[in-house]
Amino acid sequence: MRTLVSVIMLLLVSATAHASVDMHNPNQVIQSVSINTFARLKADHDRLQREPTYIKTVIEEELIPYFDYKYAAYMVMGNYLQQTSDVQRGEFVDVFKTYLVNAYGHILFEYEQQEVEILDLPDYQDKNIVSISVRIRDANNQLTQLVFKLRKNRKTEEWKVFDVIAEGISMLNTKRSELYELMHKKGIDHVIKLLAEKNREFSS
Repeated sequence: MRTLVSVIMLLLVSATAHASVDMHNPNQVIQSVSINTFARLKADHDRLQREPTYIKTVIEEELIPYFDYKYAAYMVMGNYLQQTSDVQRGEFVDVFKTYLVNAYGHILFEYEQQEVEILDLPDYQDKNIVSISVRIRDANNQLTQLVFKLRKNRKTEEWKVFDVIAEGISMLNTKRSELYELMHKKGIDHVIKLLAEKNREFSS
């Protein structure tokens, strides 16, 4: 399962200039991310070996621009979102973003060469959410199929990834299941503190 998650994170990590990616086209977002992923990892391989913490910089620069972490954080909060203050929501989004950066950075060190094939390029006109399927072939010729879910921001009209479904399992729903019940039992401040502690553990 960790290998599968590793593949997911690698696909979300794009290389070099994201300014050239048409964020108004979800198909181009996934194409650019999947095509450029391995080039960036190979280019920075030696530095990452010398400076493991540099992986956080890579994630911040290359993953976060394509990931709607605020929307994902709000989805994790679900109906509990209405019970929080603006300050609490902001704090949760911040620690959730840092948690993603740390978690993805940790997983990236399991990187191995993969081949990526985009299976479909859906018609996204007049839609706010689309799903794009991708097939992964590893060095052992093992195939894995993933589904990326992207959402169009109503204000910017940019498309970003907010969830990945692997083997029928939504990563967003999994994280929501882990944290949603805790919010109701112990409150949002407890969950914020918990994620902050996990972030410190990752950093150490």
